[in-house]
Amino acid sequence: MSSKHAWKIELIPWDHLSPEHVQRMYDQRIACGWRAEEVPEWIEAAKRGGKIFYWALLSDAVPDRDDIIGKHVEAYPKESTPLKDTAAEVRLVPRQPTMVEFIPIGHVAVDIHTPEEDMKLGLPATGTVWIHQLYVSRRLHGGGYGSGTMSKIETLATQSPMNAKIVALDTLAREMQSEPEYLDLLYGEQGLPAPKIPNQDWYTSLGYEVFKHDKDAYTWNPREGVSVLMQLVYMKKAIV
Repeated sequence: MSSKHAWKIELIPWDHLSPEHVQRMYDQRIACGWRAEEVPEWIEAAKRGGKIFYWALLSDAVPDRDDIIGKHVEAYPKESTPLKDTAAEVRLVPRQPTMVEFIPIGHVAVDIHTPEEDMKLGLPATGTVWIHQLYVSRRLHGGGYGSGTMSKIETLATQSPMNAKIVALDTLAREMQSEPEYLDLLYGEQGLPAPKIPNQDWYTSLGYEVFKHDKDAYTWNPREGVSVLMQLVYMKKAIV
């Protein structure tokens, strides 16, 4: 479960009631290129004690931390203003916010699905925590911050009240990020850089294994007259 990069990252809860936190989440989803329009849904989910996001920030122990953050801000100037740790609860559990200022370089979410949803996928009725919407600043890719964030969120998932025995996720199937026609639609036409390694292969390197391949998960319409059947893989890892 632990990554050699875990020490580089700290997690602070997203404050879904803070306009500043909400705007930053929207800005980062725009930079990511996916699901910015779902931010209002995530606010409502957090209010119900459902899916909750955590900001990923650089640990104070990272050498040249300020320079690295500077590279991120240079690429995304809208994110130059620090946020404050103001979240007063996580999944309806009260917490004491520290009010510390920070500039997040990404984010990640965790959620618990219904027993019916998990069993339909062949997972146990209880004990599975889902990881969603991992994003790390594109300007900082290759520094180990993604694997560090995953390690930290996996550790958090094992703790109360989630108590995970398995962590699961879904991501684009390898074909969607390796075949030229898909790459052009997903990245070229969106003005986004293509990944150096498909998500599926990257998660495999972190110890995840595919347990389901959905070749027609949903239809994406990148522009008028174009429909793409999106292929997803579901992956899991035992963490206790």
